[in-house]
Amino acid sequence: MNLGCFHRYRWFAGLSVLGFAAGIAPAVRAEDPEWFKLNGLPEVSVGVEAEGSTEQTRVSGGSSTYDHTSVTPLVGLHTTGSIYHPNLLAFDLSGDLGWGWDNMTSGGPGSGQTRNESAELLRYLAQFNLLSAKPYNVSVFAAQDHTFRDYGTFNTYTVDANRYGGRINCNAGEFSLNADLGYRDETASGLTDSSQITETYFNFLGIHQRKSGQTTLSLHASELENVLNYGSRLDTSNWSAGLSDSETFGHRKQINAGTGLSYSQSDYSGQQIDTLNASENLLVNHRPNLDSYLMMNFNRSELNPIVSSRVQGTAGVRHQLYESLTSSLEGHGTHQEDTAAGGGSTFDQYGLGLSENYTKRLQSWGRLAVGTGLVVDHQDQDSSGAMLTTFAEPHQLYLSTSLGYHPVYLNRPRVVDSTIVVSAGADTLANPADYTIVHSGELTEIKLVVPPGSHLQGLLQTNDNLSVTVTYQSDPVGSSSYDTFSANGQFRLDLFNRFGVYGRVNWLDNNAPPVVLTQTLTDLVGGVDYHRKWFRTGAELESYDSNFTRYQSLRLFQNFEFDLTGVSSLSLDFSQSFYTYPGSPDQSQYQFMARYNTLLPMSIKWYVEGGGLVQQVAGNQLVQGMARTGLGWTRGKLSLRAGYEFNSQSTAAGGWSEERIKHRFFTYLRRSF
Repeated sequence: MNLGCFHRYRWFAGLSVLGFAAGIAPAVRAEDPEWFKLNGLPEVSVGVEAEGSTEQTRVSGGSSTYDHTSVTPLVGLHTTGSIYHPNLLAFDLSGDLGWGWDNMTSGGPGSGQTRNESAELLRYLAQFNLLSAKPYNVSVFAAQDHTFRDYGTFNTYTVDANRYGGRINCNAGEFSLNADLGYRDETASGLTDSSQITETYFNFLGIHQRKSGQTTLSLHASELENVLNYGSRLDTSNWSAGLSDSETFGHRKQINAGTGLSYSQSDYSGQQIDTLNASENLLVNHRPNLDSYLMMNFNRSELNPIVSSRVQGTAGVRHQLYESLTSSLEGHGTHQEDTAAGGGSTFDQYGLGLSENYTKRLQSWGRLAVGTGLVVDHQDQDSSGAMLTTFAEPHQLYLSTSLGYHPVYLNRPRVVDSTIVVSAGADTLANPADYTIVHSGELTEIKLVVPPGSHLQGLLQTNDNLSVTVTYQSDPVGSSSYDTFSANGQFRLDLFNRFGVYGRVNWLDNNAPPVVLTQTLTDLVGGVDYHRKWFRTGAELESYDSNFTRYQSLRLFQNFEFDLTGVSSLSLDFSQSFYTYPGSPDQSQYQFMARYNTLLPMSIKWYVEGGGLVQQVAGNQLVQGMARTGLGWTRGKLSLRAGYEFNSQSTAAGGWSEERIKHRFFTYLRRSF
């Protein structure tokens, strides 16, 4: 990001500081100013950190080892204070400085290396707040850290990070203005990979709040560089601007209107995507049980030489005849044009949809929920031979180890793999480090890698799913006019607050001629679940039958949770899933996890956790075993943490195999004065 323009306004910053100082004059009278003040004596701490790990890797008969041990005594300091006056400039400073011993030994076929050297460890966090008590205030920070990050996956990541930034806030009556500018450089390494991310970012948010509405202006710019395994590199640049307004009208405040306009530009691997989006939403509450709505959206995306324009509109009414019954009638339409150097295509769709939803409490013994919907559409599509381009198609991807996992296919058939770009916010996922492409008939599945690597895990955090958008190209599907018919239904019956039965059906058909590639679908899902105090279990069966792809799946889970003594708890989690694809290898997965926590005498906290995973996908087998235990103890200003972790991962495909085993221990002891 080019920040040179900020230097042109240094004179404005000087005047602003003088204005800020004048603004705090009333507050200064309440406390005598001091040019430099500490809030008491600085807090000093001493401690020691010991870490060790041993890793062994076997690849098709060959093996290598890597051992690392470090012992680092530390001295820490923490202080807070102010300059001139707390309402002018307050600061909070903390840091650790250590100098210790670091040993590394590595070995492989015909080679070996040993290194002993002193190692310096530096951590710090410096925060400064200017005019924190005023409606207009500024905060800046600088930090350096060396830590270990646990996402609950038994693969602890070593993270070294540097961060700098600042934030400006201004709140004046109806107006609120906020801006932040920052930089981070973060390296994370785990059992199988590493990721180094460098990012510079700027965000601005301005809000005008009124009694009957709100106007919002947002700006964002970022440059992100991600280096995977010290090799392949992904560069992504994004900037966007958005303006939105919401208003409430009517003598009963029964009309709500929302308008939005945004423009964004994204660069990835030399490709630039420009997107303009405009939207209008209107909701009218006619009576307590009757609403109507109107939604309009315009989108124009350009990936030179491809230009795609789409207009969508939806209008409908919702009526609640009874407290338990809601009906909706909707009309909708879409017009899309795609142009490219090799030709173009147009797509028109319009139709009607009707849905009914019923929910009823069945006395004290049950609850029933039923929903159904029917949609009839007419479609006209014309393709002159050019590839079809789909911009920013939204999807929710789940790890295959998640109970919510199901195959997520891109909407269009016959996708060209080399054109797929998967994005999560301002970041771009890498193939095959973060996701893999799996073909199933005419469809393409985007599948997150298990276990996730350092980059993907950083995006997931502690979640098992990720919101993404996918831009891709696909083969043309022909030219024709036809009608489509779709229906869906679902029900759930809960009995005695313990037992549940549910089912879902999705059906799609059309009268398109055989030369046009159009999907037909029958998707049936049925399941049962049961829970009682410490036990919960369930099973779900799905049959997905389409002219594009077919599969059958069975998903099972069993959870046990025990509160043993009031200070001890034990949980056991099992899950199994099986996917069968006609003409393709089956997929199966078994997963187990156990956790035990207790409070020992002298307020010592102890935990033990372990589990395993066995997965077979398309002839590839993954076996993973994990275990860890640790102690935590605090008495006054003395604290201790110690633990051990084990992680093994074995992958086999055909005649190739790889096995990784890692042992890690740590001890952290600190005393504050």
